[in-house]
Amino acid sequence: MTSQVLEKNESIAKNEPIAKGAIVSNKKAPRKITHGVFIVPTNYVDALWPEVQDQLKRAVKRSNGRWTMKVLYEAMTTGKQQLWLALDGNENVDGVATTEIIKYPNKKMLAIQFIGGNYMNDWAWDILEKFEKFAIEAECEGIEATARKGFWKWLSQDDFKQSYVVYEKRIIK
Repeated sequence: MTSQVLEKNESIAKNEPIAKGAIVSNKKAPRKITHGVFIVPTNYVDALWPEVQDQLKRAVKRSNGRWTMKVLYEAMTTGKQQLWLALDGNENVDGVATTEIIKYPNKKMLAIQFIGGNYMNDWAWDILEKFEKFAIEAECEGIEATARKGFWKWLSQDDFKQSYVVYEKRIIK
């Protein structure tokens, strides 16, 4: 049943906005709402999937075919990636993210793989703070993210440094 739902949701309409209310605020500006940010235990991913998949779908679409919703779902249910939720005071899911602990030959990093949702100014700072605490607990040396240009407006305010730029060229066969 879940695989049928995943396959059905693979098709995404073009030109879909990444989020509602995605105007970047200053990190120190007062927020309308503060959010509770929670990491979802692996055994709860299946139950929450119907509620979070649309917000992740917009981010997965921007991976240019590197990821599908089905593969992301499997990564979360097997524990390869962690699912995070940003809940408002009424327990509505405004934000969804996934992270992955990456072990490089010389260091361990927490990678922000996907992030999406609505009203990001109300929860972006909360989730970045939780990511940092989680990275420290997991003995990571830092946090990394590959993201679209617009995310730099948030990340640059949180002491992230731009390390490199990724270029890609599609090869047509």
